[in-house]
Amino acid sequence: MNIPVKINTGLYRITKEASRGSTILKNADVALTSSKKTSTEKYAYYSESQEAVIRNRMHIIQQLNEDFYAGKLEVWYQPQIDLENKSVWGLEALLRWPDGKGGFVHPPSTFIPLAEYSGLIVEIGEWVLKKACADFKQLRSLDNAPGHVSVNVSIPQFRDVDFLDKVENVLNEYEMNTDELILEVTESLTMDDPESVVCLLQALKKIGVKSSLDDFGTGYSSLSYLKNLPIDCLKIDKAFINEIELGEEGFRGGDFASTIHMLGEMLDLTVVAEGVETIEQLQFLKNIGCNIIQGYYYAKPMSQSDLIPWLEDRDGDTSLTKYDRVI
Repeated sequence: MNIPVKINTGLYRITKEASRGSTILKNADVALTSSKKTSTEKYAYYSESQEAVIRNRMHIIQQLNEDFYAGKLEVWYQPQIDLENKSVWGLEALLRWPDGKGGFVHPPSTFIPLAEYSGLIVEIGEWVLKKACADFKQLRSLDNAPGHVSVNVSIPQFRDVDFLDKVENVLNEYEMNTDELILEVTESLTMDDPESVVCLLQALKKIGVKSSLDDFGTGYSSLSYLKNLPIDCLKIDKAFINEIELGEEGFRGGDFASTIHMLGEMLDLTVVAEGVETIEQLQFLKNIGCNIIQGYYYAKPMSQSDLIPWLEDRDGDTSLTKYDRVI
């Protein structure tokens, strides 16, 4: 039996100025860490700039750890609109790291991968799930209350043997119906450990919790694999929505969005288009029958304190309201 082996190598040139064993090992380890972060090369030579990058990453991780336990992270929400009846179909819970001055310490694209790398994402993810369910419970009494809340799940969370129990406990604690929670997984997560992911998604489906596949089409999964995933929703990635524009001869750039929507319909999945920002993108999606919309055209992500008046202020087919804020 052939067992495939992948190797990453860190290389360091020994010089007279830096010949101590501890220095050599440290610098080689820095190069090895650098080689693991590139998908094109499996080796890397040590450089001082690499060490600076690693120091910066460790600083961010340390600061994130301190601010998380100090209660400085927040969960914001972006509404998802049903074009057929203009209702708020749902919300997506999004993690934010405010700086206390109206801005943010770092964007999610920077600190979430580092939270995953350090393992802190398991505790943060559990907190986000609880916070999202607690906030959703508060919204139920509103006239324009959303139908559900979606929460993103990371690879380390899926590997947590107690994850299913944690989900059930949170649902019970906040008296939520199982169909009021959707757990979002990325395509890369499903490909990382497909058997475990499928088993857990099946277990979640068994207790009534829905799941959604995010970023489909940006990775390397096959259509046959998608067919076997026990998911309920499919999201069209923002990258494919950005391509849509209206020219003199009609719409162009929407082939991938159309294909993913058609595929979702064939598999009897709810299709959500995210990153919708323009009237042209909205009209194209209407034309192909994609009626669940998420994006700046209707609302930017906002805190719970801004979301409540936004929901109360909605009067049907509106775009941005006075309560919308820049992420």
